[in-house]
Amino acid sequence: MNFILHIICVIAMTLPNILGFNLIFGKGKIFHFGPIGVSLIAAYASFLTLNATGSYLVAIAIGSTFALLASALFAWLSFRLDPDGLGILSIAAHLAIINVVLNWSSFTGGAMGIPKIPRMPYLDSLPTFTITVSTIAICWIIFLFVLEHSAFGRQLQALAEHEWYAKALGINRIRIHMIAFFIGGIGALLTNIFYHQYIHLVYLSDFGYPVFIYFVMIVVAGRPGSVLGVTLSTILIVTLKEAVRFIPLPSHILGPVRLLIFGVILLAAVWVQRDSLFPKKRTI
Repeated sequence: MNFILHIICVIAMTLPNILGFNLIFGKGKIFHFGPIGVSLIAAYASFLTLNATGSYLVAIAIGSTFALLASALFAWLSFRLDPDGLGILSIAAHLAIINVVLNWSSFTGGAMGIPKIPRMPYLDSLPTFTITVSTIAICWIIFLFVLEHSAFGRQLQALAEHEWYAKALGINRIRIHMIAFFIGGIGALLTNIFYHQYIHLVYLSDFGYPVFIYFVMIVVAGRPGSVLGVTLSTILIVTLKEAVRFIPLPSHILGPVRLLIFGVILLAAVWVQRDSLFPKKRTI
């Protein structure tokens, strides 16, 4: 029973960040490759503040501020760079943030991370934690589903498919993209606030580049831009990831096997979704 609750917890904690990234990358077709960088900033800002103040309220306020600032920075870069340039620069920014955290060990803890993170008082038991994160995940799914079918969702899709036509209709690209990035930042904060409480640790390896590839795989497998599709792919892939632990293989072999499985899933998803991911240019 505890393992089932564990899987539900991991799925529920993963969904806000994945669906926020799906709004930007999947729905908006913005080559934003820095969601894990935003997650890293939100997590360290929150839990370093928690260690200093002992208050979750202050920690969440500071974490929200830094998550929104980081999202605003990536949004600003998206207005001034072409898609390829944004993708490369967002990867570089992610790696730069990792190096700052790793080398500023006197403040961030470096490779050791931030240990002994306490849970909020009412989240001590696993069932209570599961109910809380599941409720937040469901509310987040409903919010993004409604947003997907709202005027904002249609404007974001119009900018993604026909930017010049959308601008001609008076759609403000800066406002729409800024909102999308802010929603992605809040999703990153929600995931990291609960995930690191759950494992009682902020560990730098949880923000490595392979985690971003994992995010892309889930979004592509679930059909980019679809809230329902990405939700279902998150449930299936997270369950698969946790179930792989029971394969009777040595740990030094199990890691590469897991990467191989996910690589095959990503390759198959890209092949199936190739027409929507790489649409052909229309000709007259």
